[in-house]
Amino acid sequence: MELTREQQRIAAIAVAGLMTVSLATFVLYSFNDGDDDGSSHWSANWVDPVTEITGPGNHNHTNLTEHFLMTDNMTLIDYHNLNCDGLLSPPPDPENAWVGRPCDSESKNTAPTPGDNSEVIIEGDFPDCVKGCYAYVAAYNQFHILDIREPNNVQQLSTYYADIARIIDIKVTQDNNWVLINHELTNSELDPIPNGTEGNSGANRLDLIDVSNKLYPVKRAEWNNPPAGFHNQDVHVYCDWDNAPPTQQDECHVFLFGADPYPEIIAGGVGYKGTQIFWAPDFGSIIPGTGENESARLIERHGGYTPDPATTCGGTVFNHDNVLHRHPITGELLLYAAY
Repeated sequence: MELTREQQRIAAIAVAGLMTVSLATFVLYSFNDGDDDGSSHWSANWVDPVTEITGPGNHNHTNLTEHFLMTDNMTLIDYHNLNCDGLLSPPPDPENAWVGRPCDSESKNTAPTPGDNSEVIIEGDFPDCVKGCYAYVAAYNQFHILDIREPNNVQQLSTYYADIARIIDIKVTQDNNWVLINHELTNSELDPIPNGTEGNSGANRLDLIDVSNKLYPVKRAEWNNPPAGFHNQDVHVYCDWDNAPPTQQDECHVFLFGADPYPEIIAGGVGYKGTQIFWAPDFGSIIPGTGENESARLIERHGGYTPDPATTCGGTVFNHDNVLHRHPITGELLLYAAY
């Protein structure tokens, strides 16, 4: 069958297009796959960081060979064990039970990391780090402060230890002065509720820690009112609170945002879970760096929010995450809550 002139023109365009695409594909493949030493593409050398084991053994988190990860575009430049001074816990000191301890720089990578590690958050005046850049690491019954201004020379500065804490989450204010930690019930065999008592075991609590002195973190205030399934909370310092008490109009105030199963019950509502807002009152008397041995103040509940049950389609509500963020365009301070 003889093609018409129009069909011939379309066929010529299609062939030229295919040749162009083939050439571009070959060039792209050659660029990505070839190198001077003749080694294969990085993806061929990828090592799965987690090897799943089937059967009774399942997956073992204590076997480092099952967590090896290396790619050509990632290079380990430094690491630091989370052991402050070779001790698993500090010596008992009843008068300073709420004060952390400084770390010995000579102990870097000389002793094992005690316990488990959870979440980490970094804060500082990046990229110059003139005031300082730090990593705060939640680690089950303690949290650690590390100086990361020199990425190839990470130094652990201090450790805050709480023997009954289950610190799963950690948040820090932008001024690097306040840390908020949670004591979360983990339903673990290592975290039992005390037998024969209905008292709070220390789980389900919020602690506000003064970290203005990175060598001596100090607990200043706490919210200890279970039940409270705190997880992924946030903290913010307000210096322009319009409704501040008359005697504290010129002061800054620390507010905490966390989950609670029953905030609306206090307000007379129904049994839905939601978000609580807390206030650390009398901020002026807990200025960072003063009163290290003073008793911790109680954090007060300031308000709460529960989603409208009509929007849940019949499901239960559980507040899992809270992130406070200032909108870059409107300047509004917004709380993003995951239910």
